[in-house]
Amino acid sequence: MGYRFTRTWGQASVVVGAGVFVIALLVASWLGFSNEREFEQFSAGVRMMAFVVVGLVGLIVGGTMIVAGQLVCVLLDQRDLLARIHESLARVGAKGPA
Repeated sequence: MGYRFTRTWGQASVVVGAGVFVIALLVASWLGFSNEREFEQFSAGVRMMAFVVVGLVGLIVGGTMIVAGQLVCVLLDQRDLLARIHESLARVGAKGPA
């Protein structure tokens, strides 16, 4: 029906949140499991801690964006369904009792 910008915003929030989550996991795995010379000075425990922290931050930020976008889309779908129900009941009410 309407609210095209808001629906697009909600869908974009889901896509961006998924992207943030995937990028955070890629960066976390790079920090945790990389054998590059710059990371050899850090112990395995520190690198695993960086892996966990970056992964959790990505999960929290990306997950929040995904859930917020999905909630916006659900609210808009509920609004459309309620409008259809209202139109249907108004048509039945205009015809009078059967």
